[in-house]
Amino acid sequence: MQKHIREMKLPMYASFSLTFALMGDAFLYSFLPINASSIQVPIIWIGTILSINRFTRILLNPLILRVFARLGFRLPVIVSATISVFATAGYGAGFGIITLLMLRILWGISYSVLRVGAITYAMDYPKKGLALGVSQSIVESGPLLALLTGPLLFEVINPRSIFLVIALLSTPGIYFAFKLKERNRSPARKFSFKVSFPSIFNRLAFLGAFAVEGMLVVLIGALLLDAKPNWSPVEITAAAAGFLSFRRICSLLISPFAGWSADRYGLPNIYSASILLICLGLLLAANGWVVAGLIVVFTFYNINSSLAAGAASERMSDVTQAVSNNATFRDAGSAFGALIGGFLLTNDHMSLIFTSNTLLLIFLTWVYHRESKAFFA
Repeated sequence: MQKHIREMKLPMYASFSLTFALMGDAFLYSFLPINASSIQVPIIWIGTILSINRFTRILLNPLILRVFARLGFRLPVIVSATISVFATAGYGAGFGIITLLMLRILWGISYSVLRVGAITYAMDYPKKGLALGVSQSIVESGPLLALLTGPLLFEVINPRSIFLVIALLSTPGIYFAFKLKERNRSPARKFSFKVSFPSIFNRLAFLGAFAVEGMLVVLIGALLLDAKPNWSPVEITAAAAGFLSFRRICSLLISPFAGWSADRYGLPNIYSASILLICLGLLLAANGWVVAGLIVVFTFYNINSSLAAGAASERMSDVTQAVSNNATFRDAGSAFGALIGGFLLTNDHMSLIFTSNTLLLIFLTWVYHRESKAFFA
């Protein structure tokens, strides 16, 4: 194990840089849907604020690949880690909607660079399943810290100051970015926004992110409020943060095991099983069994997300390109899901949309698994 840790030093540095950058974003998702008024955000803007960073990534992922080809990986990661700290500090500053949207756009660009960088460094390691699992485990630790400390800070300082404190806690990410060494650059490619019809795997990635990272994450507070109408906003915020913390804890503990299982039993088998269990949890959460459903979804979505890069790059010669393409579809799914989730905060159609999305996910999982078995036969 010590040998593996030494050899995975650079992937670990890249993952630590990303995990600290994620702290402010993670707490914002539990904070904003319930407490938007405390930082002068009208409820109609919640879905846009939580999704605009993802729409930004959809558009700029091709450009980010070109940045890596021209500048390498180290410098963009350093700049992105620095920008993420300033964006987090600005979330609670009360500068207005336009400034908040600009900060979310800057965060979206920074996150895309940090994420592709961390995954690409991990994919340099020979045992990709293990490296991706360890990387994912590290990445979840920063958001977990924010979700655990945020509600505690809520009790002693005003909401605007919480994000400044979280920004200060996220500064070590810059240090780890500086410790990275440059990796071999990919050949420069022609910049293009060309969009092709997604593979069955990327369609699965889109729908899974739409349901879980988009709608469900935004609607956790609303689902809990329906189940516990007597709880106060602070209690609902703490509960939402608790479930998001549970998601991070599961990822931190389960991701290395998921990577090992994928190396041993086949990545398509583990990936497909995780999607079916996510579908079960979505059906439970949307039809009255909120707590049980959230537990099932967040337990197995972490397995799914930790293996996504490895599955996306199967049979691909350009790993960075494959990871970026998959990230684009995941971003698109989570962006549209968050946007729709924001609108669903004021109506009663959650169950129908979740159920329809789940049935389509089950069908696409069957197609993906059948194709995977045919290839590996």
